[in-house]
Amino acid sequence: MPIFCRQLPFLLVAILLPFTPLHASTLTVLTSFSEAPVKAVIEGFSRQYPAIRVEVIYRRTLPALRLLTADDAPGVDIIMSSSPTFFHTLDQAGLLAGLSAETVPPDWLTPHMLGLGNKVAVVGYSGSGIMYNRRYLDKYHLPVPTTWQQLASPQFMGHVMMSSPSQSGTTHMMVESVLQQYGWEQGWALLMRLGSNLSAITARSFGVSDGVTRGLAGAGLVIDSYARNSQARFDHVGFNILPDAVILPTYLGVARSSEHPANAARFIKYLLSAKGQAIIATPGMAKVTLNQPRLASEAKYVTDKDLLYRRAGLLKALFEQTITQQLPRLKLTWQEINGADTRGDPARERLLEQARAKASTPPLSEREASDPALLAQFDGLYDRDQSNPQTEKVMHQWRQTMEARLGEARLLVDQAVKP
Repeated sequence: MPIFCRQLPFLLVAILLPFTPLHASTLTVLTSFSEAPVKAVIEGFSRQYPAIRVEVIYRRTLPALRLLTADDAPGVDIIMSSSPTFFHTLDQAGLLAGLSAETVPPDWLTPHMLGLGNKVAVVGYSGSGIMYNRRYLDKYHLPVPTTWQQLASPQFMGHVMMSSPSQSGTTHMMVESVLQQYGWEQGWALLMRLGSNLSAITARSFGVSDGVTRGLAGAGLVIDSYARNSQARFDHVGFNILPDAVILPTYLGVARSSEHPANAARFIKYLLSAKGQAIIATPGMAKVTLNQPRLASEAKYVTDKDLLYRRAGLLKALFEQTITQQLPRLKLTWQEINGADTRGDPARERLLEQARAKASTPPLSEREASDPALLAQFDGLYDRDQSNPQTEKVMHQWRQTMEARLGEARLLVDQAVKP
């Protein structure tokens, strides 16, 4: 049974269409996953239901949301992603159909589902961690990293990759987990030191696993399924689950506007079956299956869903202005801080400590970030095609504040090391 992808050239699709029965049973899947894991799932489903013609649309969560809300939206049946904020937005917009009781996840996974209830089915889950390239680490004499703190240490400067919360739902969850576990001030200090070590911020989360595999960086923050997918093909790739890992279920939802709800139900039922779960566990999909509760049950961290949803737009925008847009300045500032020689002079060390504080402080305090009016202003920012002028003005102010602080930090370093 043919599998169609919206990324195929129009001409190719036009050539194939005449050979497809006009009234063939169809299923359209919209997913934020990369092609490799989805392909394994679709092929397994197609063997079980050869009469159903499957089409897959690959989009990041924001373009996927725009696609679903467009006036000329295609007939999507199944939505597949690991981003709870994406599904929360879909639920709030009334774009998801309710599911049957047969799709209720096991009790041990419920705390990690973040209040999505009967609007989603969970077919597996992942944990967050650090993927690394053994050859790269050996070449640069770096240890195998196991914690956020190691990735943020001076020895990893220029050797780390990650995606951005505004581009990747899984990265958003990981960044939010740092802030919830370490607090606003310490969390941002850790993220900004980590930011100074980044060789690149990728447009997609699976771009991190690809980059680390290819040796473009020594380590990167990913979910375990991306690492396992690479490990199945390359023996120089390793992975360590973070001790404070965030658990990320793999969600399936049925679009309320689905024209083929029966096929959508078959798809979900198949992935919950023994055959489907076997595919979920293969290197292609590489998810932890629903008969493996240990990782989720033993997780020390459970996301505060209300905080996650409330500040999602603000957090994404703040990361962009504090780290993504400041990356060259951030790297240069911390390079100077890390290389400063205070010659054991207490006065010089105090100046250097002030520089560290300047370069570790975001342009927004926790109290300011909790302001309901500001949160409302950024709510749904990345669900829209354009931000409003007032939001742009606030982000510009953040960017200017951050640029000024990094400039002040460099001046303090100059004072600390001057003859």
